[in-house]
Amino acid sequence: MHTTEVVNTDDKEADSWAEVLNRLRRAQGQLAAVRATYDLALIAYLHLPWPDMAQVLTRAATAVGKGGTLLLVGHDAANPEHGHGGPQDPRVLYTAEQVADLWRPHADILRAETAARPVTAAEGDNRTALDALVHAVRR
Repeated sequence: MHTTEVVNTDDKEADSWAEVLNRLRRAQGQLAAVRATYDLALIAYLHLPWPDMAQVLTRAATAVGKGGTLLLVGHDAANPEHGHGGPQDPRVLYTAEQVADLWRPHADILRAETAARPVTAAEGDNRTALDALVHAVRR
């Protein structure tokens, strides 16, 4: 559907700017309903301040169609203290439960956990990084 199919300002029905604005609002609503058509939203190691991250996560959840997959993996908030590597700024870290809480209104949470991932440190020794892992299916 193209916006021009919904809003035609040459139409005699659109006698005023108020009517044009009303028709644009209706068109936006119709187009928004079409957007939830992706099969997968994959968010991998994206680390933003939590208010921005929450917006990304919500948009991802609403962009995936019914039965689609939501998948997130990123450095867990516990990683700086108990793991190795990754961002050290707690303002850009999150837990699996924080992500799951945002996705629950939109999806069934299949898995939400802190996962241990083996890494090799710059010195060559083996370490463990802690990642937030969330897998959900859109309702």
